[in-house]
Amino acid sequence: MKQSPFQIKTICAAIASLTIAGTAQAAGFALLEQNASGAGVAYAGKAAIGEDASAAWFNPASMSRLKERQVVLGGHYIDLNGEVNNEGSTAAPGRPLGSSTGEFGDEGYIPNFHLVVPFNDRINFGLSVATPFGLKTDFQPDWYGRFQGVTSDIKSVNINPSASYKVNEQWSVGAGVSAQKLDAKLSSQINYAPFGGTEGLTTIAGDGWGYGFNLGVMGQVTPATRVGVAYRSAIEQDLEGNVTFDNVAPAVAALFANSELTSKIRLPASLAISSVTELTPKWQLLTDATWTEWSTIQKLDFQRQNAPAGAAPLTVQDYEWKNSWRFAVGGIYKYSDTINLKAGLAYDITPVPDERRKVRLPDENRITFAVGSQYKFDKATTFDVAFQYVMPDKAKIDSTEGNPAAGQQTRVLGTAEGDAFILSGQVSYKF
Repeated sequence: MKQSPFQIKTICAAIASLTIAGTAQAAGFALLEQNASGAGVAYAGKAAIGEDASAAWFNPASMSRLKERQVVLGGHYIDLNGEVNNEGSTAAPGRPLGSSTGEFGDEGYIPNFHLVVPFNDRINFGLSVATPFGLKTDFQPDWYGRFQGVTSDIKSVNINPSASYKVNEQWSVGAGVSAQKLDAKLSSQINYAPFGGTEGLTTIAGDGWGYGFNLGVMGQVTPATRVGVAYRSAIEQDLEGNVTFDNVAPAVAALFANSELTSKIRLPASLAISSVTELTPKWQLLTDATWTEWSTIQKLDFQRQNAPAGAAPLTVQDYEWKNSWRFAVGGIYKYSDTINLKAGLAYDITPVPDERRKVRLPDENRITFAVGSQYKFDKATTFDVAFQYVMPDKAKIDSTEGNPAAGQQTRVLGTAEGDAFILSGQVSYKF
């Protein structure tokens, strides 16, 4: 297949591009920032702690710990800084290499909403509105890798009603369903020089809905230790959108014609195993191991719809991601009756093979350091604040894309490095 403008990779590739370089704070392009109370411990113990209404998202079974109606409103500010350092990249035929500065990064905001309403002594109902995937990367439009990517902007919203059932004093179970909206916008430069032009911007935009479910169980296995297991299903997204080209020479207008397109992507399932242990009346130890089925991202196939005759097909992209793990440990110290202090450490293993790392996918293993504090203002109101610092390993990139026969091939050779700062806050209110 011809590749030239088509390494833009449509909507699905935009989604798959949101790695640590895309301000995603878990491996791949996932976001864990669904509450601030968990951010302070790097989300250790997230499937077992059940300390506020965000339990409805992390493990519906843990809602059984809540005895009163409660609402949680939270938000997260993310500041990503990064750069892909040039180490011998090759210019597109007929075009200059461009700026040697491969800086990327952006600021992002993630809101959360959670509600838990007890029905009786055994049954609780919950509702979460969360952002499990997303955020943004921005390269300069004249950077040396512009033909492989400029901007990736993803937004997701997951609406997740759920319920829990308290089996006995030790064990609870829970379940929920999800409706997930995904919006994507992706741009990159395209080289028209072999066709008598210069270069222009190509933009992909699209959206879709997908549906899934989540299950959970929580048990008090010893007087001091509570465990939780939470499963979130894969969600298949059927996406519809369009591809547009600007600055196209009239002679190749049919080849680079705007058109509608469709694609599918199967977002991964995940399984979290957590524990919370009361070491002393003042100290809690929290742990977590989360498995994510990133092997759902293997090949991405894109189909033009209603394209004029002569429009080139879109290429199939190979990613060959692998399943990965995230490990976290944290502690909570009861400083007083109104103040808790928190800290945590997490390690994420990337799902991206070294040989498949691309400009849009410079994902690598990362460490997250977290601190936080919780203040109980009164019997009904609690405030949480947290700070996380995400430090990924340096990521080697050797990405060659484009059809050499069409004079479109480019090579980006370099190292991506950067970090991210996350400031989180929330208010919990019982009513």
